[in-house]
Amino acid sequence: MKYDEYELLELFEAEPSVIVDYQTGMFMYSKDDDHGFHLLLTMSVHESQCSVSYKHFEGLIFNFELEDISQIKGENNRLTILGNDCNTEVEISFKPHFSLKTVRL
Repeated sequence: MKYDEYELLELFEAEPSVIVDYQTGMFMYSKDDDHGFHLLLTMSVHESQCSVSYKHFEGLIFNFELEDISQIKGENNRLTILGNDCNTEVEISFKPHFSLKTVRL
């Protein structure tokens, strides 16, 4: 799975948390907005998998897992997750607020 650490750093405005150690290739990125919403991206680079959770302080709104991911992009205030067929699977906009769109091209 390909990703650009600097794109994700800019998008999430924070370094990822490393799960176990750096060599395992498992990272967690998170971001909160001004309205109490929390977005969490967990990725396993070597297994080409990721999960996305979206919560409000009152509870979980959605959680899903994706497999066979080829690339994760973070550009134009958007997180884009591409499947192995290079088609967009999920697109999450960060501004003006978090919004999710599933896409099949």
